[in-house]
Amino acid sequence: MAVMYKGFSFKNWQNNKTFVLTDVELVKRDILTHIHTSRGSRVGLRGFGTGVDSLIFEPFDGHTIALISEEIRNVIDYDPRVIILDEDDYQIFPDFDSSMVIIRAKLYYVELDLSQVLDLNIQFSL
Repeated sequence: MAVMYKGFSFKNWQNNKTFVLTDVELVKRDILTHIHTSRGSRVGLRGFGTGVDSLIFEPFDGHTIALISEEIRNVIDYDPRVIILDEDDYQIFPDFDSSMVIIRAKLYYVELDLSQVLDLNIQFSL
């Protein structure tokens, strides 16, 4: 199968001794980068990014979890390479004991014609 998407990441160097990321791994890395980019910090794209990292100091309650869920959903909807096929394929699980939010989204990679589950863990303790 030919490579559809090709990019690089410095995080990949420690594991594989290469900077190259392709296809699904690149899309996942781009989604994570979008989530952890503070809104307004990108030159020329003031609306790009999320406020997830700033929520770390907020009370870990239902309101904060709803805000996180909405932010992550907006990031997934922003990326044209992936879609969530069904509302049941996007779930958020708060773990109040460890101050963590677990997000599970079954994504369909449009041009790759592939479905995979994306699991994200966002820790809220310093």
